[in-house]
Amino acid sequence: MNDMDCSSQKIAKSDSIHHMSHSQRQPELPPLPASANEEPSGLYQTVMSHSFYPPLMQRTSWTLAVPFKEQQHHRGPSDSIANNYSLMAQDLKLKDLLKVYQPATINIPRDRTSQGLPSSANKSSLEPMMKKMKFSYRNKEESTGIKLACKTSTFPPMKEVKTSLTLPGSRPMSPEQQIDVMLQKEMEIESKESKPSESDLERYYYYLTNGIRKDMIAPEEGEVMVRISKLISNKLLTSPFLEPLMVVLMQEKENDYYSSLMKSIVDYILLDPTERKRLFIESIPRLFPQRVIRAPVPWHSVYRSAKKWNEEHLHTVNPMMLSLKELWFAEFRNLRFVRTAELLAGKLPLQPQEYWNVIQKHCLEAHQILLNKWIPTCAQLFTSRKEHWVRFAPKSKYDSCRNIEEYFASVASFMSLQLRELVIKSLEDLVSLFMIHKDGNDFKEPYQEMKFFIPQLIMIKLEVNEPIIIFNPSFDDCWKLICDSFLEIIKNSNGIPKVESVLFPELKGCNLILGTVNAEEKLVSDFLNQTFKVFQKNQVGPRKYLNVYKKYDDLLDNTAEQNIMAFLKENHDIDDFVTRINAIKMRRNEIASMHITVPLAMFCLDAMTLNYDLCERAQNLKDHLIQYQVDINRDMNTSICNQYSHIADKVSEVPANTAELVFLIEFLKKSSDVTVFKLRRQLRDASERLEFLMDYADLPNEDIKLNSTLFLWPDQIEDIFENSRNLLLHKRDQAEMDLIKRCSEFESKLEVYHKELEGFRKREVMTMEEMKHNVEKLNELSKNLEQALAESELINKEEELLEKDKSTYPLLQAMLMNKVPYEQLWTTAYEFSTKSEEWMNGPLFLLNAEQIAEEIGNMWRTTYKLIKTLSDVPAPKRLAENVKIKIDKFKQHLPILSISCNPGMKDRHWQQISEIVGYEIKPTETTCLSNMIELGFGKFIEKFEPIGAAASKEYSLEKNLDKMKLDWINVMFTFVKYRDTDTSILCVVDDIQMLLDDHVIKTQTMCGSPFIKPIEAECRKWEEKLVRVQDNLDAWLKCQATWLYLEPIFSSEDIIAQMPEEGRKFGIVDSSWKSLMSQAVKDSRVMVAADQPRMTEKLQEANLLLEDIQKGLNNYLEKKRLFFPRFFFLSNDELLEILSETKDPLRVQPHLKKCFEGIAKLEFTDNLEITGMISSEKETVPFIQKIYPANAKGMVEKWLQQVEQMMLASLREVIGLGIEAYVKVPRNHWVLQWPGQVVICVSSIFWTQEVSQALVENTLPPVTWWPSYLRTGSLI
Repeated sequence: MNDMDCSSQKIAKSDSIHHMSHSQRQPELPPLPASANEEPSGLYQTVMSHSFYPPLMQRTSWTLAVPFKEQQHHRGPSDSIANNYSLMAQDLKLKDLLKVYQPATINIPRDRTSQGLPSSANKSSLEPMMKKMKFSYRNKEESTGIKLACKTSTFPPMKEVKTSLTLPGSRPMSPEQQIDVMLQKEMEIESKESKPSESDLERYYYYLTNGIRKDMIAPEEGEVMVRISKLISNKLLTSPFLEPLMVVLMQEKENDYYSSLMKSIVDYILLDPTERKRLFIESIPRLFPQRVIRAPVPWHSVYRSAKKWNEEHLHTVNPMMLSLKELWFAEFRNLRFVRTAELLAGKLPLQPQEYWNVIQKHCLEAHQILLNKWIPTCAQLFTSRKEHWVRFAPKSKYDSCRNIEEYFASVASFMSLQLRELVIKSLEDLVSLFMIHKDGNDFKEPYQEMKFFIPQLIMIKLEVNEPIIIFNPSFDDCWKLICDSFLEIIKNSNGIPKVESVLFPELKGCNLILGTVNAEEKLVSDFLNQTFKVFQKNQVGPRKYLNVYKKYDDLLDNTAEQNIMAFLKENHDIDDFVTRINAIKMRRNEIASMHITVPLAMFCLDAMTLNYDLCERAQNLKDHLIQYQVDINRDMNTSICNQYSHIADKVSEVPANTAELVFLIEFLKKSSDVTVFKLRRQLRDASERLEFLMDYADLPNEDIKLNSTLFLWPDQIEDIFENSRNLLLHKRDQAEMDLIKRCSEFESKLEVYHKELEGFRKREVMTMEEMKHNVEKLNELSKNLEQALAESELINKEEELLEKDKSTYPLLQAMLMNKVPYEQLWTTAYEFSTKSEEWMNGPLFLLNAEQIAEEIGNMWRTTYKLIKTLSDVPAPKRLAENVKIKIDKFKQHLPILSISCNPGMKDRHWQQISEIVGYEIKPTETTCLSNMIELGFGKFIEKFEPIGAAASKEYSLEKNLDKMKLDWINVMFTFVKYRDTDTSILCVVDDIQMLLDDHVIKTQTMCGSPFIKPIEAECRKWEEKLVRVQDNLDAWLKCQATWLYLEPIFSSEDIIAQMPEEGRKFGIVDSSWKSLMSQAVKDSRVMVAADQPRMTEKLQEANLLLEDIQKGLNNYLEKKRLFFPRFFFLSNDELLEILSETKDPLRVQPHLKKCFEGIAKLEFTDNLEITGMISSEKETVPFIQKIYPANAKGMVEKWLQQVEQMMLASLREVIGLGIEAYVKVPRNHWVLQWPGQVVICVSSIFWTQEVSQALVENTLPPVTWWPSYLRTGSLI
């Protein structure tokens, strides 16, 4: 040992005592290889590694795990193994022990907790402690995860540490005292230990990781993993998603096992001071102290009281609980509210109503089982085993019932848990039913039916709701149906009575029902959310399948029908119709061959109705084209037949005169030469149409008969033409003979008329009888000559028709010219003779002076012309001159007649005339012109003219005033009822206002006339009334317009409550207005209704109040807009419509587009709670919190401000969720799952991020357009 000590002193600390040159006294290292290119030997490499880190374990030994420290002792493996458990046994050998013989050996399974077996003691005591300790050394190159403790110490010797601390006696210590003692003891131990150096930590860490090979350590028992697996849910173990995690955890468990054993061995070896010295480790990290604090004692009384309380109140250990549990597991463990297995085994898919009926049926059956079997059976158990619970019952009526109530409350809780378990398992089964289709029903187009072989659950019909295809029921209805399924389970779990209600029927109270799952619980919402995700995935397929019908959109939106109508409006050949009909027929067959049922995972689409509808639409288009040709064929054939029939009827007519004869001849010629050839071309077209219709249409009997008639006409018409030609030629010859005879008779008649006219050249007698006779003769001659002129025209026309030369009758023209002067002469002479007598002797008040003057003038001009015209005929000339002299004489009396017959002449005017004449003149009803002449009026005629003129002007003004008053008698206001009230309002007053303005101007003009004095007072009064009515009407209309604007506003109680002063003022105006209107309706004449007493003052007062009301209203609206600035986007009317119905938040919906650009409407619940916002594109963004408009207490702007804030917060959250989902979901699915605004925003964010990253990392693709851009720039 001395030699070893000396040798060890010469070796540096960095060297190893295991170095072979020192330990075995051998000369240095083995020789190096002869060549530098050769690899060193294995022995050389081993020696080099052991020079720095001496080994812990022997390389060659009888057993695998033998420490190197045993090499200096000469003992067997068993002795070494015994030495492993205690340093006290390092000198102990088996041969020194006395042999103990036992009569028998009993194999008892080892228990890790037994202390009798030394081999298990080490494993049971050291290994758990070692597993809790983890060491680490901060070396970046190492991969293990063991960590070093912060507090360090060398291993203490296996002796108790003596301290100077004096512990108290038997008196119990408080927790504070116990922790103080432990801390003091730890400080004393730590003061005696040295901290490990960096070299100690590094070498200790090396031996923990590399000192012992894994093959030297016994592998872990397989039962350990089996026991661990039993503690884990089978669902987690079998989940394919968790397989990678299971592999990682098993590897971690294995590493922890080997690491703990390696640390135990290393720590044991380092207990030997010699080994620590050999391994150059002076100190190692100290274990963390274990501190256990005991509660104060004594605790016996507390324990006993707690035990007694548990015996009296802990009913879960009562035997009845076990019986209830055994009953449940024996008979009701497999009970479910919805028997999904039976549902899957039945006929699928189900119609929505069938599915709902099955759910209701299953739930009701389960409810009846619980009600009629489970509860009665439980009650029977309690009846048959009273000994287990009857002790809790009160012994007398004076004892407390608290114990029995607590007992049955515990029973009810236990049974509620069983019922709750049933509901939860039923909900889980229902979720599992839908989870069959958790992968969704998305598919790659085209659709392949064989990919969806799993039975579908619900049948959805595809129907047409022009112009789109809809699902019936809709997906919203389907989701409601699924939600109702979950709620139906919960609903049928309610109403199950507690067992005590059966045991004690006399019990009454509200708490006799077993508790179950509440629909508002989180687990229900979790189940619904899980199902909803599956439901959303299963919406993709049906919506995608609608793409199959995209090419038939024109059938749905009537585009195809419009195309057919446009096609029919154009001119097309039969071939075009054939092509179009065949295309439609092919399309119909294609629709008919499409899938009737379309399985898509959870849903199955029923397309029968849709396909039938589309086929019908295609068939209707085809029938439309065919029917068009049928109608065209019928119309054209009817037209052709009618033309043939018209020709036949026309040419078969017998002409009544020459004109008809000539017309029929021309018609026959044109028909035979032109019309028939055109009809034959139409017959060819009709033949082609008939061939088309024979292939595509079923013609009725009427059309078949019409076609037969049509094709028989060409032969029939030729026979008719031949017969008509012969008849018309005979008629023409007869007409020519009749014309010659007629001309001869007409010339004889003209000679007679000429002789009669020549007789008037010699007549000049002026007696009344002769004048009357001559006038009558001339009138008769005029009629005869007019008839002769008409007859001559007819003769000329017949000559023209028969292609003869026209006859001229100069005698007739001469008589017509010569007759006119004689006719004018005798007519004028006769009229003057008769009328002059009436004018001279007739009553003046019946004569019209202006009309008489006009007639006298016309007669004078006529006679003047006749004197010149008849200068060659002496007798008629003398007659004309005599008549002219008489007319001139009468003209001298016209001024007297004008004054005497003036209707404007009043008594004051005749008084003025009397003053001029010198005696009183006052015309009576019998006064005539001759009387006035006899009174000498002619002498003073110049003085009478100003009086007559003034009388005429005054009369004109008076008539105009009377006419205006007369015009207003029948002018009335038009009133209509205001809405559904009894109040009337004015309407259609434009004509009244125009008439009023016109009459005001006329009246004012009349008042300015110099001749108004006689009626000036009346005219002024009329003017004042018109102006007053006009002002009243303007004020009336102004008041009505304002009242109509404000009445709907102040009919709202909400507005009146917020504007009480304005509401009071409007009430005053409203009562005044209605009183005014009621009076106007009673008498609607304008001059009465618009001129009521004090009407002007009432209307002025009302208009002033209305102006005040409008000012207050504008101030009120301004306050609302300032509180919620988005109200500035609304007009006053729109804002008032909102504010007038504050109790109804839905009134805001129509105006949301103006307030919020992107919101079309808000999503309201039945309780008028706002849960989200909906865009014009029907995209819905749910709010993160509900908004309760009712809490605003009528302040619309308040909850709209909350909507604005919630809009921003919700969009922020939705965008955040969209960003998270962007990296998890494929983009083509992600785009469809989020609103458009979110898609744009998130896409922009990631685009910016990717572009920025590409710019930083310089990974942009090369730009190929840059040179061409430069060239373009240079050209510019």
